[in-house]
Amino acid sequence: MRAVPNANRILVATAIAILLCCPAENALGQGQPQKKNQKQICITFDELPAAKSFDDVDREAVTYLILQALRKHEVKAAGFVFVNQIEGSFDILGQWLNEGHILGNMTFSNQDLHELGIEQFILDIRAGWDALETMLEGFGQKRRYFRYPFLHYGNEAEAKKQVKLYLDENDYVVVHATVITEDYLYNLSLEKMGKVPDSAKYDNLLNEYVNHVLDEIVRMEMVAAEVLKRPCRHILRLKANRLNAVFLDEMLGAIKDMGYQFITLEQALDDELYIAPEAYFGSRGLSYIEMLQYSDPDHLPAE
Repeated sequence: MRAVPNANRILVATAIAILLCCPAENALGQGQPQKKNQKQICITFDELPAAKSFDDVDREAVTYLILQALRKHEVKAAGFVFVNQIEGSFDILGQWLNEGHILGNMTFSNQDLHELGIEQFILDIRAGWDALETMLEGFGQKRRYFRYPFLHYGNEAEAKKQVKLYLDENDYVVVHATVITEDYLYNLSLEKMGKVPDSAKYDNLLNEYVNHVLDEIVRMEMVAAEVLKRPCRHILRLKANRLNAVFLDEMLGAIKDMGYQFITLEQALDDELYIAPEAYFGSRGLSYIEMLQYSDPDHLPAE
């Protein structure tokens, strides 16, 4: 296992701060200077304003720490809104937009396409946009971005076809992901530590989680080499939860130390990978490269 640099310098107070809504600064370095021909990655967050949890979630504290880390590492991210959860949190979404980040629609209720009927899912997309449209246009964001909840695109051909048709007709840009983490499981581990985590357990979780993210990036580099025969501009999918709030600074520093440059969503979407047709009908939420890898050739357009 790699040792995460300066892990002990993130104090237990950081975790306590997010619970008490008095976020703490840390003074870690900015990582390596930018190098020529760097690898590139875009950072995205699901379930804004904050992902649901078994414990109460302090949305303000989660937002503060995530935005603080993004600002420190000069990252412009994209966040996807679970619209049914934004009541009383429009100011939080405004903080994201004020700092130059992009927001997108993740449906109104964040329900699974694989469990809903086609018409109900499309209505859920429309309801999500109706709630966000005025705010986004007020901040000058003109493009519509969408991410499928759970990265479930449809496990039947007709559902996949009809939802994609609706999105295309309404000028949505679907934002896929190439690097997916199990951050929800690590977040549960953090919650089990309670309000005052043991410092050794906290540092061990930090190292384990950051290494998990780095390992997934390396794994997807190898999958890209196999499927695409080239490197790609990656899109990392995270949840806007307590775990990523307190560990994001270290994670971004470690990704930078891998030789990655942080890019915007628009820059990432310039990669032709994201317009390649796929025909994956499995039940799992996979990275987009894996969806291409496991596509049913009978449902792909003729070359």
